[in-house]
Amino acid sequence: MTEPVRAELRRSGGYAGRSLHVVMDSATLPDAEARRLSHLVRALDLTRLAAKIMAPCRADLLRYDLSLQCGGRHWRGTVAEPTVPAELRPLLRFLTQQAMIKR
Repeated sequence: MTEPVRAELRRSGGYAGRSLHVVMDSATLPDAEARRLSHLVRALDLTRLAAKIMAPCRADLLRYDLSLQCGGRHWRGTVAEPTVPAELRPLLRFLTQQAMIKR
């Protein structure tokens, strides 16, 4: 059995100013979603990712506040468009889609 993965995303800003919030935990998700979340989070090199993050603070930019837990590791960061690292985009897209579904 793999260790649970938990992700929390808060998105704010943008031209429309529509915020969203989602929390996903692989221990409570249906199997397919749990596997996808686990795969996306485990594919990230969180140490290297932290060095790439730059978050401009302009109100018209989408801003993502992300918190990840994977086993005993914890990571928290804020990224904003257009400087979101490419390797983080699939996870942000997945979490955003899940937040829209759950609304």
